[in-house]
Amino acid sequence: MASCRKQSTASDISIYPGLKDGANEDEISTGNTEDSLLSSATSTETISSKKKETTQCCPERKKGRCAQNCCLASGVLLITWGVVTIFYKPYDMFMDQRIQMTPGLPPYEWWLDPPEEVLLKVYLFNVTNAEEFLNGTEPKLRLAEVGPIVYREKLTHTNPTFNDNGTFTYTANRTAIYLPELNTIDLNATVVMPNLGVLLVPAYLYDAPFFTKIGVNLMMHSLKSEPFIKTTVYNYLWNVTDPLLDLAQSLAPNLVPTKNMGILNKIYEELEDNVTVYIGSQFGHRKFFLIDKYDGSDNLPYHKGRCLDKITNSTEGVSYPQYLTRNDTLRYWRKTLCKVGYLYYSGDEKMYGLDAFKYDLTPSTYDRTTPSYDDCYQGIPKLPNGLADVSACYYGIPFAASFPHYLHGDEVIKTYVDGLQPDADKHSSYVIVEPNTGIPLHGIARSQSNLVMNNMKGFNAKIQKFSDITIPLVWFEYNQVGIPWYIEWLIYFVVVLVPVLQHLFTAFLLSTGAFLMFLYFKLRKRSASHLVENKALAFESEVFLKP
Repeated sequence: MASCRKQSTASDISIYPGLKDGANEDEISTGNTEDSLLSSATSTETISSKKKETTQCCPERKKGRCAQNCCLASGVLLITWGVVTIFYKPYDMFMDQRIQMTPGLPPYEWWLDPPEEVLLKVYLFNVTNAEEFLNGTEPKLRLAEVGPIVYREKLTHTNPTFNDNGTFTYTANRTAIYLPELNTIDLNATVVMPNLGVLLVPAYLYDAPFFTKIGVNLMMHSLKSEPFIKTTVYNYLWNVTDPLLDLAQSLAPNLVPTKNMGILNKIYEELEDNVTVYIGSQFGHRKFFLIDKYDGSDNLPYHKGRCLDKITNSTEGVSYPQYLTRNDTLRYWRKTLCKVGYLYYSGDEKMYGLDAFKYDLTPSTYDRTTPSYDDCYQGIPKLPNGLADVSACYYGIPFAASFPHYLHGDEVIKTYVDGLQPDADKHSSYVIVEPNTGIPLHGIARSQSNLVMNNMKGFNAKIQKFSDITIPLVWFEYNQVGIPWYIEWLIYFVVVLVPVLQHLFTAFLLSTGAFLMFLYFKLRKRSASHLVENKALAFESEVFLKP
């Protein structure tokens, strides 16, 4: 210290009380100076040592506090996160996110551009005894199945709109693409089929006044129209015409709204529909993608409110609600079916390594119901069980839907024609669904189109041969052959892997958080121990330095 290093002067001597008169001033001064210098040096070293210690220890203390705080914050965060995953699992997050149909995420993008996985197989009923039936030598038509003629049904979704009430509206369009590589039937092969261009007019006018029937007879005679047509497979599917249709349309446009009665042409020329479905948390998992409105109405299309049955809460089969159970009944709508069908659980299945449920279309789908006023598919006159009137979807022309080969129908309808061979394995309908996501893994929808010919009294002799029978024309199989690998992988990841991984993830969060909390208390204890030691050393130094 500078004050300790100053040379003593005469004026300074008075501060030494022990100084006597005549004492040697130099001795006193020298002695005191040496003591002072020694004390000064010791003090300087002590202070310097403390400063050095402070300079070295402060960063370590700060680092220690940072480590403690990091351990504490991270531990609390991970434990909290782990507890949250116990009550709100990652699996639930995936499922909740799917029903939102968020643009940019896989569920929405895959719906917007659906995979081409549906095959349409068409089977015609070729008439093998047309001449014998018309001349009366054989009382019943004899049929032989021709097919399958295989197409791929391409589904497109356009005009997606998120509505204010939480529903979702889009336009669905379906087209049929011929697949030559999957066909063994030549489209130019010749078949003999009921001539829809001729038979539709008397079938529609079966109860018309006698003079109207006479007029139809004269037109058929003058145009040489025949009840059977020999044509190619392609033409019967896409281009069935007859001069009688042309004349009838010119006389009564409302009676004959189209001149082309090709089976597939009729199905696909107007197969564009505006569909509104339920999505989002407002409606929940159990109503996800069920139909709210179809072409703006909750009534069955074309029935104009005449049916008590509604299209609401049915599905087109693209997707089903999430978290299905074995007790659920699935309502299935298909425009070509022209009615809502009911699918019931029939057993467990295993596909793609996934547990799935199989739902069968009930055998009573085309039966009469009670009370009769609740049955808008009974037709006039009333059809037997196994046939459902679908004329509302076909310009009022008396078409009836059934299972292929009249499977599950009353015995009476099986006597109409010869050659049918109903088989439950070949002619029933079902869907296999992964129950948690509601995604169909495989499905087959089969139905048959039939022309209802009531009492043909009043028409010419050839037409009267068809009285009181229902003629099978064609049956269809819509076969979802599978799902793309990327959808298969996503379902497997969400349904199988995520529930397992989420337990491991929760355990990891909780154990890591607990370890960090343990580390925090350990660091804190060590820090407190160092603090006590430092205080003890500081106390000892102060005691030692005191005079």
